[in-house]
Amino acid sequence: MNELKGQASLGIAAGLLTICIWASWLLSMRYGQQSSLSTYELAILRYGCAALVLWPVLIRHLPSYLCVKKRYLLGICCGAGLPFFFLSSQGMAYGLAADAGLLITGTFPIFVGIIAAVFYREPLNHSKVVGLAAIAAGVVVLVARSLWAGQQESLIGYGFFLGASVCWALFTISLRVSGLSPWAGAALLCCVSSVVLLMLLPFTDAVPFASASFADLSHQMFVQFLCVGIVTGFSYAYAVRSLGAEATSAIGALTPVLVAIGGYWLLGESLTPTMLVGLVLISLGVFVASGVLRALHMRLISSPA
Repeated sequence: MNELKGQASLGIAAGLLTICIWASWLLSMRYGQQSSLSTYELAILRYGCAALVLWPVLIRHLPSYLCVKKRYLLGICCGAGLPFFFLSSQGMAYGLAADAGLLITGTFPIFVGIIAAVFYREPLNHSKVVGLAAIAAGVVVLVARSLWAGQQESLIGYGFFLGASVCWALFTISLRVSGLSPWAGAALLCCVSSVVLLMLLPFTDAVPFASASFADLSHQMFVQFLCVGIVTGFSYAYAVRSLGAEATSAIGALTPVLVAIGGYWLLGESLTPTMLVGLVLISLGVFVASGVLRALHMRLISSPA
């Protein structure tokens, strides 16, 4: 019993560490728009450095990749690779970090649910429907706020963020049905993305990192490579194994909250009343859609009196 409690505690710690890193990554991407580093340079730090560490994992899992359908491998590489990265980065040029936290990490359960229901015939239970409806309502609040205020640039950013959310949903579904481990998926997408970046190098305007400051480079290296590229590959997988996907998703509902607080505190972004309403709706929607409440209810019913 004590061993199970200890494992659950470590799982919660791993889940909290993961969402803190996700929030830090979104804040660093927003900060990167104001730094001396280009999107291409940030992508090198995110995928190139991780590929140097993970290429032995890629080699070890080559037989596993050959057994996976090509469309799933493509979904993994596109879903969490360069398309996701560049959509997120471009969105940061138009929207706030809080918007990214709400629309990328907050709405991807909607797209996961749609993809799973349409292509894999997975049923949507009552808790998922209620949760997804709350998330959709939160998005409507954000869009209505921008339309009312005439903030056309924010709407463009919303489009990029929602596109990134679709990519992340594609990655989530593709990794799940592929049967690959999180480390194998991370190695594949980092190495493939690095090869594509090398192919794009002749088309860049300047020599990468030639004008980058040491402060920007060290900060982004820490967040993009070490935290996102390496640590979350383990912490997220450990949280899922220890707590289950439902409980881990419920913890993930805190990500938009952390991003909003970080954007306000570190980047000086404003938190309007309508944004707070959207934040509450989306965070609650993610929590309910995770199914953790339903699982707890069923456990209470099935437990002996």
